[in-house]
Amino acid sequence: MYYPKSQIIESLYTNGGEYKIQSTDKEYKGYYFQVSNNQRFTGKNTEDKPNNILVEIKDDVAYGTIVKPTPSAYWSPSYKFHQKQNGVLLPSPPQPPRQTIPLPTTEDYNTGYFNRYFLFNFVENTTIEVSKEIYTQYTSSSPASQIDRFTPLQITWALVGKEKNVSNSNYNSVRLKEQNGSFYGFSNYFNNRYNQYYLYSKNENLYSNGKELKYSKDKKPYVGYYHIHPTKGPMVGKQHTMKAHDYLEFSQTGSILNPIPPTIQSGSYEEPSKTITNTFGGY
Repeated sequence: MYYPKSQIIESLYTNGGEYKIQSTDKEYKGYYFQVSNNQRFTGKNTEDKPNNILVEIKDDVAYGTIVKPTPSAYWSPSYKFHQKQNGVLLPSPPQPPRQTIPLPTTEDYNTGYFNRYFLFNFVENTTIEVSKEIYTQYTSSSPASQIDRFTPLQITWALVGKEKNVSNSNYNSVRLKEQNGSFYGFSNYFNNRYNQYYLYSKNENLYSNGKELKYSKDKKPYVGYYHIHPTKGPMVGKQHTMKAHDYLEFSQTGSILNPIPPTIQSGSYEEPSKTITNTFGGY
């Protein structure tokens, strides 16, 4: 397995509950790395074996990832008391909602946003995410819903634009919903991940380990995220912004016996025994 260094984000970490090893179907906890097509592998990098493919933990339904186990079914004591006072004989409580995380589609990315649906547990001040069908059951007070414990919420989630703008938009939507409806604790569900589902372009969110890129001005090695501008070449930062940010250039690469001019796709691949003079500039 080979990926150019410029196309790998190394030393990421998961505490579990997010990914499983594809070949064994076992939950994975530990270091992993991600390549430019968003595929993930175990290990800090390609040299940290084994590099098993990771996949998101998914349920066998169309809507996505199961995050929490299904709780037991019961009527809340206050609801039972209120109904008893009104002479209402309650049937067996419906099954509680199962949390799922719907994933945006290609059409959603073309639109620039998609709707996310939640149930806020006003008894415990906790939140679960659900499908649109489950959300509709609660907005219509269906007999299959536990209306004594959950309030349905909907958020329009931005997907496209500058990452900072997208994150700010989603943050504002969540906090506005939380404050206007007194759903205190709703924002905790997102754990400050307001750029969730944001998809960088192929020339954004790249990472240099210091061997393949250097600053154009002082020629010092560059370590960190970078993007490739269509006319200015590699530059500092995950995305291009209007604020001033440094130009970068690819380090010399290729051996005298097997010269490989540096390109956006190749980057540096090995420490050459002898180098040729050839640079791909960021000017």
